[in-house]
Amino acid sequence: MADLTTEFLGYKLKNPVGVSSCDFGETKWEAQHVIDQGIGWLTGKTIHKIDGPHRWPRPFFYPLKRFSNDFKDTWVSSQMFSKIPYDEWMSKEGPAIVDLCRKNNVMYIGSVNAAGMDPDNWIPILKDMESIGVDAIELDTGGPHATFGAVKSQLDCGAPQAMDPEKSGAIVKMCAEAVDIPVIFKATPQCVNQAAVSHAVVEAGAAAITANNTFYGTWIDPEAGEFYGGPYAVGFSLGRIFQPFSLAKVLETTASIKGFPVIGVGGIGTWDDCVRYMMAGAHIAGLCSLVYSRGVGILGKCIEGMSDFMDRKGYKHTSEFIGKVVDDFGYVRDWPREEIMSPVSPIIPKFDYDKCTGCGTCAKLCPYFAIEMKDGLPVLDDEHCAGCSWCMGYCPQYKDPVIDMVRRDNGTQVWDGHGTHRKWYIEKA
Repeated sequence: MADLTTEFLGYKLKNPVGVSSCDFGETKWEAQHVIDQGIGWLTGKTIHKIDGPHRWPRPFFYPLKRFSNDFKDTWVSSQMFSKIPYDEWMSKEGPAIVDLCRKNNVMYIGSVNAAGMDPDNWIPILKDMESIGVDAIELDTGGPHATFGAVKSQLDCGAPQAMDPEKSGAIVKMCAEAVDIPVIFKATPQCVNQAAVSHAVVEAGAAAITANNTFYGTWIDPEAGEFYGGPYAVGFSLGRIFQPFSLAKVLETTASIKGFPVIGVGGIGTWDDCVRYMMAGAHIAGLCSLVYSRGVGILGKCIEGMSDFMDRKGYKHTSEFIGKVVDDFGYVRDWPREEIMSPVSPIIPKFDYDKCTGCGTCAKLCPYFAIEMKDGLPVLDDEHCAGCSWCMGYCPQYKDPVIDMVRRDNGTQVWDGHGTHRKWYIEKA
């Protein structure tokens, strides 16, 4: 039986699956519903004293699914930081959630933000959070909303605080020195040099890094000829399609500061998403936007699915796959490749005609027009094939592959569509 317990910042979590900062950590009522799914940790809604982010237009969720199923988990949201008055949350909801989490063996991470760099804006909030008994504090320095329309006094709020290494480090330093519990820095995907920011906040005393928050966005309804929902750029949740980008941003940190505690968030909605982030170096994995679009039940499915995966693959403990691929991460320029790209590709697809259904997808989608259907089967035009593997990637028979990418000179398999393709160029024919 797989052991899902996970060590994180001195706490032994019952499993690494949790919920990142959103509505589900703002009130006891909402927290109870996600805790009932068996999660190991929960981050609260961002608490603050800033005038403005506690109010937003209703309605404030603008799902894009109605425009296309391509956007089934995508939405724009004008919702911002916690709407509950500060003193009320600190005296009522905060302590109630802390007590609820303790009774259910759930780590509770308080989330805070303040405008600018003034310690008087930050430290009182951190001390209040510490006094109500949160296990750690996340600095919500990654929020997208302040990017547009901020008044001058709030220009340094949210994402702008997380894009500059010097500024990020200074905020972490003042906060980490103010309390005796772990302080976590939250990264923004807008940052173009997350590795530099990560080094800065680690040196400043951060106990962990949360990667990543979300982007900003807006939408237009062409039939109405108007903006959809609200005419402004606000938070944009991309769903699972965010993962390829977010994983790369996570690896900017985990490959630079190996072994440092990281909370992986951003587009996670399934057990394999959780595993993917953890293999990329995250110690725990958090869901947020997909809990909204698919319901709280996906949390329990993530926990169950991870357990089944571990049993199937022979993992006894989560520590066995945390960071599994980090040492392999590098730059495309370092991968063995042709000195000059040959006009005649040394790599070509090989079709297994016994398995091919003749659907024609490969011929329809080949971007180099190098495949045509003859007598119901795909035939390769050697002259124009670029060896790209697009045909293999879009073949519907991916579970029992019809197409392999092979070397033209000797037929050696280069890639079967699973895992990493071979470093074929350094091999001898």
